[in-house]
Amino acid sequence: MKKITLLIVPALLIAFGPLAHASVESGAHQFKEDVKSAGRQTGHAARDAAHAIGDGAKSAGHAIADTSKRGYHATKKWVTGEE
Repeated sequence: MKKITLLIVPALLIAFGPLAHASVESGAHQFKEDVKSAGRQTGHAARDAAHAIGDGAKSAGHAIADTSKRGYHATKKWVTGEE
């Protein structure tokens, strides 16, 4: 009985070896895909933030230019006495 038990244990280990390897390989592949997905999402978030900052700066620049233009024309009218 002891001999049979001693022979069954290595046989089971040999039989389940490829299954364990497949499980580790599957886990590694899933980890790789998760890392790629997280990197992609981080890149998209950075791009969106940069676009938002650029759009805000553009809007601020246009507002300043518009205000300056109105101020210039108002001052010109005041100096020349035009109504």
